[in-house]
Amino acid sequence: MAGAVRIGRAEGGRLRVIIPLNPDGSGGGSAPNVLDSAPGVDVAVLDVAGGHLTWSVLALEAAPAAVLDDVGLAQEWVWAVYGERVALALADANEAVTEAAPAQAVAEAEAEAAPALPGLVASARRLAFAHWAARWWPASLIDSIPALDERLLDQDIGDLTEECDLLFAAQETTDSHPPVRSYADTRADADADADTDVTPRATDYALAAGPASATADPEGGLTLARGTGGSDWRRYPPGLVDASERAVSWVVVRADARTTVTVNVVAAPGPPPAQPLLTPRAAVSGAADQLDFGLRLVADSWLGDAPFDHAGTGGPDPRGAGLAVDVYLPGFGTPGPPDDPAAQEAVRARVRDLARSRLARARAGGTSAGDSADGPGSLLRAEIAAASDDTDF
Repeated sequence: MAGAVRIGRAEGGRLRVIIPLNPDGSGGGSAPNVLDSAPGVDVAVLDVAGGHLTWSVLALEAAPAAVLDDVGLAQEWVWAVYGERVALALADANEAVTEAAPAQAVAEAEAEAAPALPGLVASARRLAFAHWAARWWPASLIDSIPALDERLLDQDIGDLTEECDLLFAAQETTDSHPPVRSYADTRADADADADTDVTPRATDYALAAGPASATADPEGGLTLARGTGGSDWRRYPPGLVDASERAVSWVVVRADARTTVTVNVVAAPGPPPAQPLLTPRAAVSGAADQLDFGLRLVADSWLGDAPFDHAGTGGPDPRGAGLAVDVYLPGFGTPGPPDDPAAQEAVRARVRDLARSRLARARAGGTSAGDSADGPGSLLRAEIAAASDDTDF
């Protein structure tokens, strides 16, 4: 990792930032940071002494961005991650602003980054990726992406945390690393009496979620419209919903003088808990009135339905065509659907491609050509185990 970085301030001068520059000296490179307006599903974050380091998992070879709330603590590792020139420039910029008096005063500087401890940076990247995988790994039965073993992933995080001790040495904490994927752990500790003889396969869900041309409901109703789609992963915790763009399906049926919309969301891979602690909801837009109703876990899917008001003219299609379903957990994550759903879908597709490529490398027996054993793309034990034990995918 080498290249120029810009050292500046944010939040009215309260925070210091280190932003990698593009090769031409412009922009902020490919690294996101924790001051971005909304979290991205491709962002890996590492909570370190005095601030945060961030990478995009789609560009782990790039330098991280840093947001610092305590420059004194951060200087314990800045020299190791960015090099002595950046550490000195950060100290000079911080001193200049301190003497300038106004909090809004901005002192910016540029310096060439060259990590003093490249091995530490490589371990930090892997640790950030492991934490990212605990939250964003796109496990999907439909798309044949196996879930990662929670215990192995926790071991990966623990070992890498020890390797990166310098980054956390000044932090006052009683835990070596925070717990991850608490809901997924709950799913893994399902009731021992649950039926384990029936193992769902990806093809079963692909058939269920695929398009259909039938117009008659099995119970005699008339199907007016149906559709499939994905969901915004930022709207619920891990271990809740299948990550596929075909995991969410809906159907509008007319039967017995009553029109109903039913939503079916494939649950995340893993044994379901006997009594779910967290239950998502579905917000359906495109009807005469916005619908919002709870979903219940039935077998391997979250199901819910509500009366569908198709009255009126000049508004939504009275048959229900063009509905949009937003799956979310109340009080969790971003407050509503993304401003640019297509852009978010594209990022999710790239994340799925990343997961597939890493699993493919694991099945091939190691890293790809040119990727060292401790490089930014080196595999976690949890990934290797998932790749070797995915016979149901």
